[in-house]
Amino acid sequence: MAVYGSASVNGFLHAEGRKFVNGKGEEVILEGFGTGNWQNPEGFMCGSPIPLHATIAGYEQKVAKPLPWDRKRTMNQVLIDLAGEDYAHTFWPRWEKNHLGEGDIKAMSEIGLNSVRLVLNAASFLREEPGMQWIEEGFTYLDQIIDWCEQYKVYAILDLHAAPGGQSALACDAGYDTRPRMFYEKESWDRAVALWEKLARRYCKRWIVGGYELLNEPLSSPLDLDILPRLGEFYDTVIAKIRKFDKKHMFFLEGAFYSTDCSLFDHEFDPGYHNWAITFHKYGFSPEKKDLYPYLEKSVEWDVPVWLGEGGAGRDENCVFLNIAKDYGIGFNFWCWKSALHDGQARIVGHKLPKNWDKVQGYILGGGDRPTYKEAAKIFDELLENLKFEKCITNFDWIRQYRREAPFEVAAVGYDNTPGSFCPHWDFGNLLNFRPEDHTKLVFDNNLPHPVLTGHLKLNARPGGPRIKNPNEDPLQALLLELSAGEHAEYTVRKAVKGTELVIEGRSAGGAEITVSCNGEELGTVKLGRSQKKMKVTAAVAIPEGCFEKIRLTVTKGTAQLKKLYFTVE
Repeated sequence: MAVYGSASVNGFLHAEGRKFVNGKGEEVILEGFGTGNWQNPEGFMCGSPIPLHATIAGYEQKVAKPLPWDRKRTMNQVLIDLAGEDYAHTFWPRWEKNHLGEGDIKAMSEIGLNSVRLVLNAASFLREEPGMQWIEEGFTYLDQIIDWCEQYKVYAILDLHAAPGGQSALACDAGYDTRPRMFYEKESWDRAVALWEKLARRYCKRWIVGGYELLNEPLSSPLDLDILPRLGEFYDTVIAKIRKFDKKHMFFLEGAFYSTDCSLFDHEFDPGYHNWAITFHKYGFSPEKKDLYPYLEKSVEWDVPVWLGEGGAGRDENCVFLNIAKDYGIGFNFWCWKSALHDGQARIVGHKLPKNWDKVQGYILGGGDRPTYKEAAKIFDELLENLKFEKCITNFDWIRQYRREAPFEVAAVGYDNTPGSFCPHWDFGNLLNFRPEDHTKLVFDNNLPHPVLTGHLKLNARPGGPRIKNPNEDPLQALLLELSAGEHAEYTVRKAVKGTELVIEGRSAGGAEITVSCNGEELGTVKLGRSQKKMKVTAAVAIPEGCFEKIRLTVTKGTAQLKKLYFTVE
């Protein structure tokens, strides 16, 4: 039975207790990416010269006007100013078709993803005009995307990222300002409910649609938390309407404040069907299970699954955290699949900006010469062409790292979370308070400056400025796993290909021997030479080709302090 990849995509996805299961009743752990910038572009990922921190500065105000090119609404105004209204009218359908096409969905499937979070903007389906003026072209292209998802076996989760009027108080809701007007304006509320009813009626029989994510990051400003009951009311209203004709699809529900607050989940949201999941977002997480606690607590209380619907951290953090999350059936969705290249580099899929983009940026900042209408149209046409998947630069190494597919590396303190994967014997914690509940002995790497403890780590913090992350504050860099004779730790390798070898980095004051085994079968023994401080590496041990292997390191002689494991491929 496959819980990952296209083999897990089979029939309606639904909740069964705290697990996601497919139409055959088999568990599914969702892995995918969000299609940010597709229907709902955000300027900081689409070539804006204005940095993200400046974009979010206005969120502390009850109402603040958006900045140029920070969301689709203001991007459209720049298009009108530079290329004219007729050009702007034709630009967005071309943007959507080039930004997300068959090549993108096929690539997702080929690299082993089993889901995609389709970021929807209400303005792509419902004109911002009096009455309900539906845009059939928007639905037709969504039909095409969903058809490709079925062809390549990728669950499509419909995510209303930008509701009528805006629901988040963030640029990502494409609203008029920083007020979540959908909750304050009856007209916007009614239009959002009507849109969900329209979408559900259209796709109620499509099993490849994995579910309905009713709102993205609702009420994310702390200034709007006083109307939190309205969010629960919206979910109750929409679910009741959809259940009149759609009995199959599940619902993905997010709490307030950047989808981190769980206080909303205080009742059964899908009475009679119990087919919903708690969705949370997490960026820059600590790679340990304590960051999952609030969501696991609610998962147990309501007996529903949990999904990390948006987020991510560094490569090393992802490698450890997501391996822990899967132990609880928690899948993930990273942000985001495609964006503009940053310093010429692609995070996952990156598109180039036009060669004369600086002229557009100059206008966005103010004071720059405005290009002619013809020149601007040429620049924007080049941008549209660059969006196509076959014109993009891809970087899938990042995906292999967090999925633990060789070649990859993992910090020794990122050992598996499951019972029996490590030896608990230490009752005194560690300097960075990392995974203290495991009772493993984690020692500080004395090659790094000793952290200053004054309630919290402050070494090299800049007064009045942003906090600087230092290696000596990062447990994956600063801590070593200490194992004495007879003690062990295990690490999951999701996929080892032919030629995979393991090299261990660490040190030992008196020298140590380590036996390496795979799924209980001994592979060989390696030695760590004597060293009080300097890190050394062991000889390589061949890892057999296979999937979901448990690599166990058992110290048979001496005491070893392990820093990192490298799974290389010759």
